[in-house]
This record gives sequence, C-alpha cells and structure tokens, in this order.
Amino acid sequence: MIQRIIIIVLIVGFFAFIILIGIRNKISNIGSTGKSPINKYLFILAKLTMIVPWIAILIRSYTPKWIPYDFYNIFVWISISLLLSGFMIVIIAYISLGRHTKFGLPTEKTKLITAGIFKYSRNPMYLGLFIMLVGSIIYYPHWILILNCVIAVIIHHKVVLGEEKFLKKTFGNDWEQYLKTSKRYI
Repeated sequence: MIQRIIIIVLIVGFFAFIILIGIRNKISNIGSTGKSPINKYLFILAKLTMIVPWIAILIRSYTPKWIPYDFYNIFVWISISLLLSGFMIVIIAYISLGRHTKFGLPTEKTKLITAGIFKYSRNPMYLGLFIMLVGSIIYYPHWILILNCVIAVIIHHKVVLGEEKFLKKTFGNDWEQYLKTSKRYI
C-alpha cells in the first residue's frame, strides 16, 4: 500500500512539476518552447515518450501481480528509488538552469550553465529522465514499455547531439573548455 502511495505521489509530482514550469514561464513572460534541435515531429514524439512510462506505472500499480510478492516487492523498491533519484536530478537541473530552461533550443540570448549539477553532467535533465525510464521498466517490465523507453532514449540522445551542435556554435571556446571538464551524461 505504501508503495502505491509513493508511486502516485511521484506521478502527481512529475506532472505538477511540468505544469509549474509552464506557469512560472507564463508569469515571467518567458516562452517554454524553443526551436527543435531535430525533426519537429521526432522532438514531439520524444516528449510524449516520457509520459507513457508514468501512465504504465499508474496502470501497473492497480493490476494484480503474477510473481511472488517478496520478489516483486524488492523490484518495486528498486524502481521507486530510481524514479525518485531521477526526478530529484531533473529538479536540481531545472533549478540550476533557472530562466534558461526550454523545451528545445533557445531563440533568444542564453547563457552557458556549467555550475551546480552541470559541473558533473552536461545533460542532467536527460540523465534524470533516463534513470526514471529504467525505474519504470523495472516496475513494469512490459515489452511495450521497454520499446517506448528504447525509443525515448534514442530520440533524446539525438536531441542532445543537436543541442550540443547549437552550444558549440553559440559558445565556441567556452563550450570547448566545458567539454573537457564535464561528461555528456555521467
């Protein structure tokens, strides 16, 4: 029962977080979206693939379990740990980016963020999302969810590569120096 409550809190928290980003940007008169670094439809698909795991987790939390409870219980706690860890990384990255957070490439002047969590990972938001995807697969190892997560990682990696081209072009030498001190993901 406690596990189901934690899962529901995580799901509500994730969607509340996304809504709060939109509200903050609206109040601050900041656009939430930028230019897509890859094909626009693939970019939209990438963002939609991040919703599917939460829906699958919610459905799974209310369906009967067909494996022994003790075995299942261990995997649920591992999953919850990964979901929570990934979500915390996303929140920390969002706070570090502040006003520079966009879904896509910024269309106005921006700043290269290299401090905080970005000191250790150039893409902590994606890292956090990937960790949440792994947690969702452990929670509900269904082939559709696994396929969705593979597609999400592949497309988001293409997004990262597109963003890196933009950053190299925009920040030049500062970007090159940053590459020497920080890994793409971990």
